[in-house]
Amino acid sequence: MIIESILTTMDARGAVNFAPMGVEWGDDEILIKPFLETTTFHNLQATRVAVVNLTDDVMLFAQGAIADVQMPAGPAARVRGVVLDAACSWRELEVQSLDATPPRARIVTRVVHRGVRREFLGFNRARNAVLEAAILATRTHLLPPEQIQADFARLQVIVDKTAGPREREAMALLTDYVRRAPRPRQTVSR
Repeated sequence: MIIESILTTMDARGAVNFAPMGVEWGDDEILIKPFLETTTFHNLQATRVAVVNLTDDVMLFAQGAIADVQMPAGPAARVRGVVLDAACSWRELEVQSLDATPPRARIVTRVVHRGVRREFLGFNRARNAVLEAAILATRTHLLPPEQIQADFARLQVIVDKTAGPREREAMALLTDYVRRAPRPRQTVSR
């Protein structure tokens, strides 16, 4: 099962990277599959540790999907890394194996520490819609603009019906980003 999270990693100098990422969840092992060109992959390869943060704040997913942002965080307990202040719970991870076969790495990690800050209340329909919109925003270079616009229109209806202020703000941020995103390259058939 894939669980959406905010993955935090550090480079060798200690610079923190915050990346929304779906991870394959297990009680004792978590599989991470970043693309090879990402900061997440380079950090995991260099330091061999990460923190998977579970949060119900969809604004963090929206911000992280479209920009390189820093988020409030504190030190992890067992690995050289950070835990989001907004994390409901987290898992600190050590890399067990790393397969860098293109286009996505396959990184098996072992949970070395678990933490809980507060209860995870879950996602309502608006939070789910913003999460889907954040994923779409990361694919503007891959999908036809008409498809993204149609999906955003459908998701906006859900946000309009069920969102609170934070979800509305996150959706507006993503909508503005998608409107300004360059269109994917079109290939000409000959």
